[in-house]
Amino acid sequence: MPTIHIVLDSTAHASPEMLVAHPNLHIVPLTVMLGDTVWKEPELSSAELFRLVKEKGIHPRTSQPAPGEFAKVFAPAAEGNPIIMIGVSGGLSGTVNGARAAAREFKGREIYVVDSCTAAIGTVKLAEAALNMAAAGQAASVIAERLQQMADATQTLILPDSLEYLHKGGRIGGAAALFGSILQIKPILKLQDGKIQVFDKVRTKPRAVARMLEELDKHGELAYIGVAHGEAPVVAGEIYATVCQRYPNIPVSLTGIGSALSAHLGPGVIGLFFQTKC
Repeated sequence: MPTIHIVLDSTAHASPEMLVAHPNLHIVPLTVMLGDTVWKEPELSSAELFRLVKEKGIHPRTSQPAPGEFAKVFAPAAEGNPIIMIGVSGGLSGTVNGARAAAREFKGREIYVVDSCTAAIGTVKLAEAALNMAAAGQAASVIAERLQQMADATQTLILPDSLEYLHKGGRIGGAAALFGSILQIKPILKLQDGKIQVFDKVRTKPRAVARMLEELDKHGELAYIGVAHGEAPVVAGEIYATVCQRYPNIPVSLTGIGSALSAHLGPGVIGLFFQTKC
């Protein structure tokens, strides 16, 4: 029986323990750049990235994997093993498009590319489901179809601590960044329809956090809730504790994010991920 291989890009920030436990789980890294210095994302932590940005005064950049990077990992498909690649939301990166371009080179082979419609822990949760379904003997085509249903049922809210990184990365204009800082406006962003959209604008971070938590109550039965952060362990820990108390029967996880997402969202960012049961 062929082994189904699951492929993630590095923005998923899958734990070393998860990778060791599943030899059929693979990572294709994005690139993080600071001036002329280049790292594969797993080589650079968010904490080190922010330290270097402060030290050098240079804004970081990122680059998606080239199709050839995916082709190297897709090689088992040439031996008859199905591949399911789960990529960061197309609204954040062109990574999924690169994976699809690589998959087209393996004509006649069973390779599925799924847009997770999310990132970080949201993508990891899809990978966990894929690994469990593969272990249960389900076909790769069935797993890929199910993953897309789960991706479509996933919600992602993002609360940046500052508008600086979004502005320098070209995501918002200078006037919005200036007045947002003066007025202490905290925009809550949402991944929706493959794009980053402004979900709400709230003054002060505590109010923004409360607004994000309110959103959990507006959806049906939840499969999981994830809290992720970019070097904001105290605030993220408080949110995690609150969510655990409010939703004792729902799996809740607390994780960090990698340096590629941090390069665009900045230090102190909080992400809230949840999936309605489908």
